[in-house]
Amino acid sequence: MASSSDPWSERQQAPHGPAEPPQRSVSEILGTPERPTILPGATPQWPGHEYGNTVQPKPEPIPGVPGAVRRQRAELEALRDDAARQYHAGEAARVQVYANHHKDAAVAQGVWAAAAWLLGELQASPISHEAYTYPYTAREVGREETRARDCIERNAWHEVDEDYAAGVLHGLEWATSTEKQRPVPTAA
Repeated sequence: MASSSDPWSERQQAPHGPAEPPQRSVSEILGTPERPTILPGATPQWPGHEYGNTVQPKPEPIPGVPGAVRRQRAELEALRDDAARQYHAGEAARVQVYANHHKDAAVAQGVWAAAAWLLGELQASPISHEAYTYPYTAREVGREETRARDCIERNAWHEVDEDYAAGVLHGLEWATSTEKQRPVPTAA
């Protein structure tokens, strides 16, 4: 027979009394907490308050440009024209891209390609050469941005010049943000 200190021995169950107490819910035991009072004119900062969740409004889509683009069509056209001027300047091209690039003309060509693609003037995307229906979705624009970054980091798209890809990336980033610096200076 096993001793009572043996962990593998069977233990006897306590006998059940005549009636077990009824099960109560947690809210019955703890009670319902009172909602904090809100001062007039103040908006509470916790989610799910009685005014509903605070949701940031989505920016309105800009007519005539693909999804995710935050620049006006005229701004994209000006960038495209300025990038073409810098590309034709060749060795004297000036670009304002934060990357380790060596050929400013190739960067300017990438900026031109990004702007022309966003305007619907190119049949295929600048890095992957895939054809999409215009206007492009935010996902398609983001996908091309990722491909340009992969090319710069030499993870993929090895046949594409890194400087050209840097221009495409910064052109797309500028177009989809209102805070990025313009990759090609404006014409004087």
